[in-house]
Amino acid sequence: MSYTFKVKQEILTNEMVTEIEKTAELSAVLLSKNALGKDKVELKLENLPLAKRVYKILKEITDLTIGIKYLTSRRLGEHNVYVITVQKQRGYRDFVNKMNISTGVISASEDILKGFIKGMFLACGYIKDPVKEYALDFFIDNEEAAEKLYELLQEKGKKVFKTKKRNKPLVYLRNSEDIMDVMVMIGTIQAFFKYEETTMIKDLKNKTIREMNWEVANETKTLNTGNNQIKMINYIGKVLGLNTLSPVLEEVAFLRLQNPESSLQEIAEMIGISKSGVRNRFRRIEEIYNNLLEEERE
Repeated sequence: MSYTFKVKQEILTNEMVTEIEKTAELSAVLLSKNALGKDKVELKLENLPLAKRVYKILKEITDLTIGIKYLTSRRLGEHNVYVITVQKQRGYRDFVNKMNISTGVISASEDILKGFIKGMFLACGYIKDPVKEYALDFFIDNEEAAEKLYELLQEKGKKVFKTKKRNKPLVYLRNSEDIMDVMVMIGTIQAFFKYEETTMIKDLKNKTIREMNWEVANETKTLNTGNNQIKMINYIGKVLGLNTLSPVLEEVAFLRLQNPESSLQEIAEMIGISKSGVRNRFRRIEEIYNNLLEEERE
């Protein structure tokens, strides 16, 4: 059972309260599937519970004669396709006008917005398990419907994107907070809580890994710095002798030899000076080392 199926099941088990929400949901399903024609409605669905829901809404909001049948499709494996039709008849034009809800009307009412986006998700939405990645996709058959959904989500301040994939308009979200906002909007509260819990655990793990990587990187940097300083000190000791250094440089040189893995801050605390003071002393040791290398090359 896919993650998308589980989320849609929660919606399909919830009853809609207002007729306006039902109308908006039906409008979204018909528009997204490009099923709304001038002469008839022909909606093909592979999901039986959704087909039953659409048929039920049609019966509740219109007196038009509705047909329903199923076909057996062998495309990508044998399965049933449920076909809902509404032929052109008295009142059909009013029904079509009722289904063509403008973007402005949708965004002006929470019930209409909720119903419309819910219908879009039921008809063509796919949500990934947050354990794998944060992704909510709408593969829409109708360019106008895709643009409408894109504009609505933009108006709500979501980081939404629109492109084409497999010759179909694709509207998608990749931000976990935006996806969870949509889940609340369409009424999948149980799925939302599980999604949020998974997201929190995942983010905590990622934060812990980042902190561990940062600590390892710092330790490696400290070790590399210490090894490089020891190399310079040993070379100076071999060529000149460490006793030729000034007392403050000789002190820091011997401390480094005795504490190869210590950080600059730790050496500073041993001496009782600032970290920048220790850094300056090692910089002077480095200058002496570089001068010796120059003389050797000459």
